[in-house]
This record gives sequence, C-alpha cells and structure tokens, in this order.
Amino acid sequence: MSRFDGGRWNRILVWTGAALAWGTALIAARIDEIAPPEPTQPSEGQIASVTPQAGMPVPPTQGLVILRFTPVATPQADVITVEVGRATSSRPPAPAPAVTPQPAPEPSSSGS
Repeated sequence: MSRFDGGRWNRILVWTGAALAWGTALIAARIDEIAPPEPTQPSEGQIASVTPQAGMPVPPTQGLVILRFTPVATPQADVITVEVGRATSSRPPAPAPAVTPQPAPEPSSSGS
C-alpha cells in the first residue's frame, strides 16, 4: 500500500511545477539584466583601443576551436627549519631501583 494516494501525487506535481516556473522566470529576468550593452562606434576624432576579455572565443562555423594554456611556474615554498631539543637538568638522573629475585615459596604438605 502506497503512502502517496492520488491527491497527494497531484499536490506534489502542482507544487513542483510552480517552483520550476517561478525559478525559470527569475533566471530569465536575471539574464535580461545581464545582457551586454550595444557597442558604440567611436567618432572620427577618437581613438578606440579595446581588448576583448571573452572567456571563450567565438566558435567558427566549421572546424575546431583550439585553446592553448600557458602554465605559470609554481613558486618555490619557503623552507622553515625548527630545531627542538630537550631541556637538560644539572642533576644526574635517578638510578633505576635494583630488582632482586624473590625465592620460590617452600611447598607445604598437609600430611596426608
């Protein structure tokens, strides 16, 4: 038996459709705001030097677009050397206690 009866499926589909339509409308409005301005032609007395900063070149009608990457040299990491030592005291270390073996206990008999 399904937890989703017909009415629940319909509500899910309606809300999903409404969310998709709302998101699409927001994205379409945002794209219209971002549209690039129309290029203006310089007058005869002005000199125009424009360097395009496009992320991708305009694709040709036929063929491939070849993008070339020039790697940048990775800078060498700074090496930091830290020496850590133990602090020594002026008194000598205490001697370890001597371990003397204990003799085994004598067996005792109950006399039986």
